[in-house]
Amino acid sequence: MLDCTLRDGGYVNDWKFGQEAITQIKRGLEDAGIDIIELGFFRDEPWIRDRTVFQDSDNLRELLQHKKQGSRYSVMITAADPEGLYPAERLHTPRESGIDYIRVCIWKRLLKEHLEYCSRIRKQGYQISIQPTAVGQYSEKEFIDLLKSANDVDPYAFYIVDTWGTQSSIEICRYAALADRYLNPDIKIGYHGHNNKMQALSCAEAILELKLSHDVCIDASIMGMGRGVGNLQTEVIADYLNEKCGKHYDSLNLVILFEKWLKNFYMENPWGYSMYHYLSAVFHCSQDFATFFRQNKISENIFLEFLKGLAPHEKTVFKKEFVVNRLSELKSEGKV
Repeated sequence: MLDCTLRDGGYVNDWKFGQEAITQIKRGLEDAGIDIIELGFFRDEPWIRDRTVFQDSDNLRELLQHKKQGSRYSVMITAADPEGLYPAERLHTPRESGIDYIRVCIWKRLLKEHLEYCSRIRKQGYQISIQPTAVGQYSEKEFIDLLKSANDVDPYAFYIVDTWGTQSSIEICRYAALADRYLNPDIKIGYHGHNNKMQALSCAEAILELKLSHDVCIDASIMGMGRGVGNLQTEVIADYLNEKCGKHYDSLNLVILFEKWLKNFYMENPWGYSMYHYLSAVFHCSQDFATFFRQNKISENIFLEFLKGLAPHEKTVFKKEFVVNRLSELKSEGKV
């Protein structure tokens, strides 16, 4: 299990957890026995001590000064256009940084460039996790081709990432079965799901019940903290893994972590299920659209009308100017 509270949860609070909270959440996750703790993002921007967005591995030195035996640590990089990729040379070596895994989000429109980028990091000695965003975009053939290309990178893990929360357990298992068939035997199969249709737990359970020949990695965050509806809840999947898979995670310790360090963020900016995010999943588009309409208190009916008119290429990337202009057009047409 990998906990991504300090990374994915940062979409709620702009990654401003506070220095003490960052340290205590890390320690609490270690004490709970979580296998891999994701510490945040690497981005090419100035580092602020209270945030879990790091400019380079030097920023992690103090946080990783004390590491619990058996715990492992990851940081994520979101790949952008080739000229905007995070400078791989800033990662130093795994021994210097103290990081075990680098996870890289890759986009379908730039697969070749992003896989080459993963290979560069892999050659620096890091264990790589390949995270293809919005897995629902891939046809079966495209996904098989991606799996074969991923084998050449030799990653630690290859993830099935339901970025937009569109996939049912049946669909997720179809991708997992393909991964089990085409990935090299030593590559782990990961699942990262969002809860737009309240399906993240059922999808995780379904993957585990497949009894794949590969080891499985499951992502989660405390209380599901994350963008929009949020993620699979660490405490819930930990309890399931204890009961069904013989694990020994201290799920109750996670409740204490939430109460002391995260509840205030939930009270200020609650995440969780909404009709907006359900609709964005139904129409297979980025949930950033749902977040915009929800935050601006634009009705669900108007959001539905907006979604009906989107072309496939308009669904993948949220642009505020585009949304505002389209709403003006709909209003002038008398549709909203």
